[in-house]
Amino acid sequence: MLSASLLSIAALTVPSALAASLRDQLPGVPAGWSVSGTPDASQSITLKLAVKQQNIDQLEGLLKSVSDPSSPNYGQYYTADQVNALFGPSTGSVDAVTSWANSSGMESSLERGLHVTIKTTIGDANKVFGANFTTFKDESTGVEKLRTLQYSVHDEISDHVEFVSPTTFFGRTDAQKPLSDLAKRVTTCISHSAHGTAYLGPDCWKQVLNITYVPDASSGSRIGFGSFLNESAIEADLYLYEEKYGIPKQSFNVTLINGGVNHQEPEYTTIGEANLDAQNIFGLAHPLPVTEFITGGSPPFIPNLDEPTAADNSNEPYLDYYAYLLSQPNEALPQVISNSYGDDEQTVPIDYATYVCNQIGMMGLRGITILESSGDTGVGAPCQSNDGKKTPQFTPAFPGTCPYVTAVGGTQGIDPEVAWDDSTGGFSNYFPRAWYQETAVETYLGSYISKSVQEYYTPYTNFSGRGFPDISAHSSNPYWPVFANGVLALYSGTSAAAPAWAAMIGMLNDARLKAGQPTLGFVNPLFYSLKSGFLDVTQGGSVGCNGVNGQTGAQIPGASVIPWATWNATIGWDPVTGLGLPNVSLRSPLKITSS
Repeated sequence: MLSASLLSIAALTVPSALAASLRDQLPGVPAGWSVSGTPDASQSITLKLAVKQQNIDQLEGLLKSVSDPSSPNYGQYYTADQVNALFGPSTGSVDAVTSWANSSGMESSLERGLHVTIKTTIGDANKVFGANFTTFKDESTGVEKLRTLQYSVHDEISDHVEFVSPTTFFGRTDAQKPLSDLAKRVTTCISHSAHGTAYLGPDCWKQVLNITYVPDASSGSRIGFGSFLNESAIEADLYLYEEKYGIPKQSFNVTLINGGVNHQEPEYTTIGEANLDAQNIFGLAHPLPVTEFITGGSPPFIPNLDEPTAADNSNEPYLDYYAYLLSQPNEALPQVISNSYGDDEQTVPIDYATYVCNQIGMMGLRGITILESSGDTGVGAPCQSNDGKKTPQFTPAFPGTCPYVTAVGGTQGIDPEVAWDDSTGGFSNYFPRAWYQETAVETYLGSYISKSVQEYYTPYTNFSGRGFPDISAHSSNPYWPVFANGVLALYSGTSAAAPAWAAMIGMLNDARLKAGQPTLGFVNPLFYSLKSGFLDVTQGGSVGCNGVNGQTGAQIPGASVIPWATWNATIGWDPVTGLGLPNVSLRSPLKITSS
């Protein structure tokens, strides 16, 4: 094993003599990671080459056409075949990449029409990509990943390849963790744990959210949620939840992607996020059918016959996840899918982030709502650039910054409901302001954040970037009850808010389908066009950039501290609660009432 002090950055980068173009290069080992070893050159490695897609310049215009309620094409969604025919890589590009891989002596295959997967040795990968694959360790978790600080793409295929993965994307995809303490609050249906912690069961949440609607399992409305990081929702825990809260027994479907494993063994403990997703959805939207999508990938690593060694602990989940979803026909997919995982935007290579974001846009074109929790680190945690300069800056989170995602922030309290101080929000450094939020964000900047504050924040954020979150839901204080390994635990965070919104959109889709209307699809243009209907949150604010990770409570060595870093909740849209909370009984364009 080698320590970082024994390896210079120069030793981790390889000036390439190939007829190739440098595609990405990091200035050094990312903060929070260290070098833990050098793999043997004969060790196997699997890489994905994302083949360039066609007609991406048409995606946003087409998405506007089917998602803007003022458009004559509103709700006229595309099929999987139509989307794949329009945006899929050309035969020429696929042939060029596979031919190059084969002529270079690498085993290759085309995955779902989007990625060319190659299997080779680390030594050969270093040669053909001008890379230096090294084992790096996440200092906070001990997880190891095989990555390189730079790579190039051969000129023969440079015009046909978007990026190669996994290479420079280290990623620290976070899921929500259970918490155990908070102050008591008074409400008519509040419960308390043995420690005095306040929480609300599903019936109480329905009361708070003004939900009286009972959906119909046969309406065709379906809900899904994604599970990464070896998370699995435990069926036995769901049954305990249903029994406690008087919900008729109902289970969920499971779809395995990229070697994902459905763990149902009693002693399995990587279940918190998945159980939170499943139980929140069932608590609000029973009896609508629910599907869990379990996507394999690092960390940690689960070996299988196709990827038997730690060298194959390589794939970040987003590529395989959305490639699978896009390969399925509309009728096989839920119309709303919630995801509660994310990375600091700056840690995701921009070409990778753009590619994944476009895949999400294609989901919207097919009438599928993609929800992402905005994150639980407030204004940010590391709060410095990772370009080697360590410039202080706020830290937005991806995929919530993707303009084709509906990002869900968090609130706390009941009466009044105020912004949750750890609700992540702000402005993207990758994606420009979205067309549907132009008026809302300009109103915020012009009326609800002072010029002096804007001037102070300008070095730290990109006010012309995509603003997020879009909406919010309750995240903390009181907590959400979740059974985990047979025990009632209490959870909080935007990871609780996103599945709650998925349940509500599932019910709205239920009502629309029964009325002969299309499902909501990409909801942002509709939501931003509403003049009323959301409960506007105007109190509280987020914090961050104080040297502490808001999600874990841990100090962050070397983090930048930015005094007075906060986003306040204001009238209208703001970068901590978005447009506000759902208020089903008052939302006239989306109103759902008792059947």
